[in-house]
Amino acid sequence: MSQLSYQEKSLYGSLVAEVLVYGPYFFLHHENSIGKVALMIIGIIILQIVIQLAIVAFTRNRLKDERDKLIELRGYRAGYFTMASLMVLGLAMLWFHATVGELPVNRMGLHFISVFFGILVISDIVKTVTQIVAYRRTL
Repeated sequence: MSQLSYQEKSLYGSLVAEVLVYGPYFFLHHENSIGKVALMIIGIIILQIVIQLAIVAFTRNRLKDERDKLIELRGYRAGYFTMASLMVLGLAMLWFHATVGELPVNRMGLHFISVFFGILVISDIVKTVTQIVAYRRTL
């Protein structure tokens, strides 16, 4: 990884942090709660700070050029498109499940938060992976 730029190292660090924190939440959970969502948000903030500080400490060249800015924009565009698409789908599915009666009314708020938290996570991962792929293509 010594040949990677600062931006690439930062992206890989973000991806590792996201997978480590969000993976157990989405794949090993049995009962969602507001406390779990808050814990995941606090966990990702702390892990990102630690990882990014380590990357900054061991990387000399942290300059950005126009290529970096364009790659960042591509990533944000892909993440935004993913988020907008999944929000429409999520709202449609929430409406469908509420209409059919499969979703209890007392659990709808927690389900809503879990679904949209998942959408934010997925869109952020899409943004990060898009930027990593763009960096790998420009080599």
